[in-house]
Amino acid sequence: MKKKIAILVLCVFLFVSVGAAQDISGHWTGKLQEYTVTYDFKADGNSLTGKDTHPDGSVSDISNGKIMAENIEFDVPIQGEITHVTGKLKGDVLTINFSIQGYDVSVDMKKSK
Repeated sequence: MKKKIAILVLCVFLFVSVGAAQDISGHWTGKLQEYTVTYDFKADGNSLTGKDTHPDGSVSDISNGKIMAENIEFDVPIQGEITHVTGKLKGDVLTINFSIQGYDVSVDMKKSK
């Protein structure tokens, strides 16, 4: 009986992890004051890759991307500095958090259809 419960728990965990990974792939945008924040994510299992389009139109690769159920994290260059970004997917909103010039920033992002 314990073995069946352990297998069921593992299956549910894998289903939730894969489901979140599939939901994160795509084009995401949000607003930070007058700036549009844009990411194009690609999930591959627990790995996250993608592009960050900056307000000036330049594009950077994200690095060290990870997916942990509904949470993500990655590094991206912002204003010449490598910035660590964390995020949480809740429904159809991805809230990302990072620090820039000593200020903690939070941006709600929506996925384009």
